This record gives sequence, structure tokens and C-alpha cells, in this order.
Amino acid sequence: MGAGMVSELHHRAITIGSHLRLVGVYDVATEVAERRACDWGCRAYPTLGHGLEDPEVEAVFVLAPAEIHAEVALACLRAGKHVLVEKPVASCEDVSELEQTARGSGLVCMPGHNYAYQPEFRSVLRLVKEGSLGKVRAAWLTYVVRHPESVARAYGSVLEEVMVHHTYLALALFGSPNELYAGCMEPAWREHSAEDQAWMTWHYHKGLSVHHFATFAVADRTSNPWLFSVKVLGESGSASYNWHDSVFERALGTLAFAVPAYEDSYIYEHDAFALAMAGDQGAIVSPLADAREAARVLQLAREASERGASVRVVPEP
Repeated sequence: MGAGMVSELHHRAITIGSHLRLVGVYDVATEVAERRACDWGCRAYPTLGHGLEDPEVEAVFVLAPAEIHAEVALACLRAGKHVLVEKPVASCEDVSELEQTARGSGLVCMPGHNYAYQPEFRSVLRLVKEGSLGKVRAAWLTYVVRHPESVARAYGSVLEEVMVHHTYLALALFGSPNELYAGCMEPAWREHSAEDQAWMTWHYHKGLSVHHFATFAVADRTSNPWLFSVKVLGESGSASYNWHDSVFERALGTLAFAVPAYEDSYIYEHDAFALAMAGDQGAIVSPLADAREAARVLQLAREASERGASVRVVPEP
């Protein structure tokens, strides 16, 4: 459901992967859905209801605009379909409703936290969790991808729409912070009103600081470019990975150049989704509970940015 830019990445993952088969596509822009269906050899449904009534459909990828994620995902669950819903999933309250509905129906509702399924991140996560790095004292999650304004207009806030990735990864690694600082830069776009750069710093009581940064404004053309990188430093060791290990010229989806680590993350995400549908709930690295907490933490980060002061993160009851 939704045939915009991100659907190209999901289609590539379905084509390369071996677990899923594309049955059909629906988009409110009928001509877009029909073009995708022609290109991809599948059906174009005239309405979402027609897709949900199709007995061949076992699951729905909700790739619609974020403001209707919860509404569409709930409709799919109530129609007896498993759901993968793109990030950012929804508000805290709406994610809670999705959790309850999925639990009550015995269906999978998995957030589209694709970065969490990259093998490189899984390796870093394992090293942190098993204690191989010792006591972790610092970590960095950095996204540096210049976007032309014509592409950036498809996004809202960099903080909520891009740094949701930073947030669910940090939650998987370290849990919720005790305190956070955040800031959003005044944009340099000609017309687009959303910020083009944002940052957060999370503090933990055990002496850990986690630093997040994202920019659409510039690219990193240095000898060791960040692109998207994760770095974790512990008292006994350190671990990192960087998307820039493989890059080449070919536009697809949301980027004007090809980053295999990014594109392949959708394949690994699909693998986990298929395993979860088959009954392996442990395949979901970053569940709806993380999506709910990410929404709450990012809301606090927005408040910290607007106040120009740190915000204490009080644990949920």
C-alpha cells in the first residue's frame, strides 16, 4: 500500500530475496499504481479494500505517508493480514493500539526498522550485548547524505523522519536514555520549511553518552566519509561499520546513488518478516515496543530542541 520512492527498494528486495512474492499494489494515485503493476508484473488494486479481499494476499507493506500509517495498518490487521509498516510508524498511542490489535489477532505487525537487520549492525549489537567491548562509554550514529531540495520536499522533519533510524538502533543497543539534548538547524532550502540538519546527545547514568547527527545539507567527501556510520567504544574494545564500503552510480528509491548496504537492509528485513510470519517472533530485532519508545523519545527531543535545554527521560510505567 503506497507506490512511492521507497516501494522501489522493497520491490528490489522482494525480487532478490526468496521468501516473499509480490501479488499487487495499491496507491491513491491510480496511474502510479498501474505503472508499477505494469513494470513489476503484478495487480493494481482500485482500492485498498480490493487488496485486502484478495485471498492471495497474506501480508501488506504499509508504505503510505506517515500520518495514515496507523489507520491503514489497523485496517490490514482487522482484515486478517500480517503487516510491515514503514517508519516512523505512528504516535505512541497509535503504536500501542497496533500492538494490542496484533497481539489479539495473533498476527505480525513489524515496524520497518530496516537498518536494524543489516548484518554489520547485528554484529555490533551482539558484541555489545555479550559484553565483548566491556563497559561501553561512548557511541556515535551519523547520517550524512546530501539531498537536493526536490527530494527533501518528500520528507518532513529530519529529526523525526531520518533520526528515527538513529533512535531505534540506539534503543536496541542501549535502551532508553536518562537525559537528552537535541537541536535542529535553521534550513538553507529555498522554499522547503523543514530543518536540513539535526542532532541529539543521550546521557545514561552509567557514564555512557550516545551522539546522533543527521544532515541533508552536505555530503562527506573526505578520505573516510561517514555516509551512515555506527561507532561504539567500550573499555575493552570497540566496533563500527560504515555504508561507504560499497557505493556506485545508480539511482533507486530515495537516493541518487547506489549504497548496497542500505538497499540490502530491506532484503534482511524481509527475511525477518517472513520468519516472524512463520512463527519465529525472535526474528524481529526491533519490535513495535521500540517504535513506540522511539516516538516518545523523539517527541522529547523536539521539546528539548525548542526549549534549548536538556529533557529528562522518565521511564514509562
